[in-house]
Amino acid sequence: MLQLDKQTTNLAISLEACRFDAMEPGKFPLVDRFYSSCKYKVKCGRLGRVYRLSHEGQIIAAARLIPHSSGELLLRNLCVAPDLRRMGVAGHFMRLMLATIAPLECYCFALPHLRDFYLSLGFKLLTPEQVPTETAVLAHRYRERNRDWLLMGWRR
Repeated sequence: MLQLDKQTTNLAISLEACRFDAMEPGKFPLVDRFYSSCKYKVKCGRLGRVYRLSHEGQIIAAARLIPHSSGELLLRNLCVAPDLRRMGVAGHFMRLMLATIAPLECYCFALPHLRDFYLSLGFKLLTPEQVPTETAVLAHRYRERNRDWLLMGWRR
């Protein structure tokens, strides 16, 4: 795995050298392999939007956005290579991705320990009554299954 220098100045320079792009469906298996290397059991579906951040040709972060019928997007499977976590990679990647999808709305179900991370990106805590039906249905389903995920949304 790629390792970036943990010193802030070197990390910023390295992040500027990273490449952000949307993946074509034919290249989704590359992201599937990245998820697998991070111990995620995820397969990118053809209907989703898949984004990656790479450095020297190696994927270091990826995320899927699932479009819902009402037009909003659901963020799924944001993942940063394990040896690059807590170094600013996820925030950098998310800012690039959110700029790309604006003005569409984006929702996610965040793990509680990631609350402040998403708030720092402009996401807000929401209730099922504040989101489109398709996302609200998922929120209710997750609560029935005792998932403690936080429903959050981003609007430009």
